[in-house]
Amino acid sequence: MSAPAPRAAFFFGSGISRLSGAPFVDDITAALLNAAWMPDTAERFHPLPAADGATSVGVALRAQEFLRAVKRHIDPLVAERENRAVHYEDLYAVALQIFQDETREIPNPLIAEGLGAIKKATAALHDGQDGHVAGNAFASLADRAIDLIQWAVYYGLAAAKRPKGMDVISDVASAVANLDIFSLNHDRLIEAQLAAKGVAFTDGFGEQRDGYRIFNSAWRRDVPAVRLLKLHGSVNWYLCRFKDWDQFAAFDRDAWHCKDADGSWLDPLDVKPMFLSGTTVKEQAYGVGLFGDIFTEFRDLLSRHRTLVCCGYGWGDKGINIRLNQWLRNAPENKIVILHHGPLEEITRRRFWGFRWADYIAAGKVQVVPKWLSECRLEDVEPFFDR
Repeated sequence: MSAPAPRAAFFFGSGISRLSGAPFVDDITAALLNAAWMPDTAERFHPLPAADGATSVGVALRAQEFLRAVKRHIDPLVAERENRAVHYEDLYAVALQIFQDETREIPNPLIAEGLGAIKKATAALHDGQDGHVAGNAFASLADRAIDLIQWAVYYGLAAAKRPKGMDVISDVASAVANLDIFSLNHDRLIEAQLAAKGVAFTDGFGEQRDGYRIFNSAWRRDVPAVRLLKLHGSVNWYLCRFKDWDQFAAFDRDAWHCKDADGSWLDPLDVKPMFLSGTTVKEQAYGVGLFGDIFTEFRDLLSRHRTLVCCGYGWGDKGINIRLNQWLRNAPENKIVILHHGPLEEITRRRFWGFRWADYIAAGKVQVVPKWLSECRLEDVEPFFDR
């Protein structure tokens, strides 16, 4: 009787993209708050050309000033509670909670005092301004600030196109019958690495059309395959209006220059690409819509593995951590292998691991390999294949 075909699973965070030129969280935050931005007539934001000055213009400037004010307000609390600097994910979370409370989408009495202080501090930015959100100028300003954050992330990540230090991903893909890659990254570097090595993969989107593929939840779970699940979305995903329905599509080129089956130009319903931002608030999307489908698949596919190889993840996403912790406890043999070429304290001091670390080490449920993904070869991860 032949041995079962090997299977493998990766879980990746943004750290694996650093060698490829993707910006760090601090880099994106600095660009968001300090770079010059401009709006366009389609309500998008773009970097202001250097020839046009070094200061943001129009609503981009007001949104940027709003975010600076939010940062000043939450800096002391984040420093005290988290022992770190505020970054764009924090700013997104605050702006979204302000927007949701102001619009009564998710009223939150607990933030009333802080919201009132921010509203007062930013009065010059919203008083007397037109409010595109139900005539509420303050909610409208928070909404545009959210947009600016998303575009700052987009422009930071979209430039990273050539993968470096990711060869082991395609090597493993060629060596196993099934590979499941769970990624929190919005960039397209994993896709580029697999494509460059001629590795076919499925990512939940269907057949190629005129420069795009429509989401169809097809990950080919019952056949040998390489599957990529981008749990937080991607810089090339957009919600579009087709003739008979609205659906997400993954684009290989500009979403505004592709046509549907009838030859009509596609109409993105949201000018922003679909990826998640925001400490804590991104979890609101984990159970609904596109991301609900992806997370359902994540749970099913992860349940088929006994070993999960992780790299580049900072262990700060509570919604993800809850799911990983549950998986670790679902079966005695379930184990996380962390690729980490740095001081062990960088892992153990994370709140997720703190009180669990010793118990999980004793139970053989966590193991550290002192190498980054970029330093690994096939033989380094082969012992962690499921067979």
